[in-house]
Amino acid sequence: MSTFKVKVVTYEQKVLAQEADFVLVRTTEGDMGILPNHAPFIAELSTGEMKIRLGNDEEKYFVSEGLLEISNNVVSIIATEAIPADMLDIERERREVERLKAKLAKLQEDKDILLTQKNLREALMKVHVAEKMM
Repeated sequence: MSTFKVKVVTYEQKVLAQEADFVLVRTTEGDMGILPNHAPFIAELSTGEMKIRLGNDEEKYFVSEGLLEISNNVVSIIATEAIPADMLDIERERREVERLKAKLAKLQEDKDILLTQKNLREALMKVHVAEKMM
């Protein structure tokens, strides 16, 4: 079986360095499957799931933004975050989703408030201008 080396680092730590026979990673152009002896390549990573397979074993990671380089049968990934799927705390992530949804809803309310304030200023100015005509 032909393999290649996969190295993943974040700005803070080395996450892994291991052999693989297949890697699936999300780039800004879409999902990309990588096999041994891939042509040299550079891509921008998008946030998504990365799968690393060696034989019958498959590991999954959450990976967010960064760069991917393939050169000389080595896949190098520099990501903002790279977390093994089994290290993710699903309850904490669900709470974060709810917190961010609430924040987005509040931002929409703020936008509505700003739009309403603008419309109020315009209406007050129309009243002011109309009163001068009396």
